[in-house]
Amino acid sequence: MTRTQGFTLIELLVVIAIIGVLAAILLPTFSNAQKKPYDVAAQQCGRAIVAAQIPYRAGTGSYTSDPAQLGPDVAEACRDAGVQVGVHNTAPTAATSAYLMSGADANSFAFTAFHPRGTGFYRYWNVSPAPIAEGNRLNTLFPY
Repeated sequence: MTRTQGFTLIELLVVIAIIGVLAAILLPTFSNAQKKPYDVAAQQCGRAIVAAQIPYRAGTGSYTSDPAQLGPDVAEACRDAGVQVGVHNTAPTAATSAYLMSGADANSFAFTAFHPRGTGFYRYWNVSPAPIAEGNRLNTLFPY
């Protein structure tokens, strides 16, 4: 009797089971990694707004609530990247106004920045004292 070479059915099933377990572990990691660039874009948009508000206030005497008035750097970092800027005190949703900041006056401004395909939003509030100290300077990603 000659012996044929190859794998038995049991060996093939074990390999398939191992591949299935590895896929179940790694797929959630890869899906979150795909959303990370959108969160980074939202944070960069927020930083561009903060950086542009200072010279805007120096020139006009007050902050603006319209990011479109802050120049091409903000437009590139926000609108061109698909990032939306919303009202500070509400959690953003897909229905949130795409380009609106609240609370802008001579002494303060506040906003949230988020990408619809990201995992959360960043917020900025320059009023002192801030109502919530944690995450009011674009340093915390708040999950949806």
